[in-house]
Amino acid sequence: MKTTIILSSLAALALTACGAPAEKPVAEEKLGDYSALGTEPGWLVEIKDEKIAFTSQNGKDFTLPIDRTKKTDGGWELRGFSGTDNINVYITSGEECNDGMSDRTYADTVKVEASDSGVLNGCGGSFTEGPDGPA
Repeated sequence: MKTTIILSSLAALALTACGAPAEKPVAEEKLGDYSALGTEPGWLVEIKDEKIAFTSQNGKDFTLPIDRTKKTDGGWELRGFSGTDNINVYITSGEECNDGMSDRTYADTVKVEASDSGVLNGCGGSFTEGPDGPA
């Protein structure tokens, strides 16, 4: 009798599982190629091919593999590091930014924490207004 009840329960569970739709895997979002810049002091960040390249006026330039990419409610956070250099990039999407020199307004505000350069603020993404019009 116990065997019949157990088998009946297992059969009911199996039939229930067959009727449930399979969940689709969630696609991982990627940032893709991206660039950001800042002035006083001048700096440039280029994100491409799973690497972050940092160039600055003070001559401390480096390229690091991306160690972590995180999509946040407000944008993106990226990190790269090696034995000698490190960088954190914080992108606030949709918060327009003017670079103060070219009269261009960019789609995003960016903060960078880089080796030997401290905290740098700037703009990133496509430009939304400026001398050449929207990008």
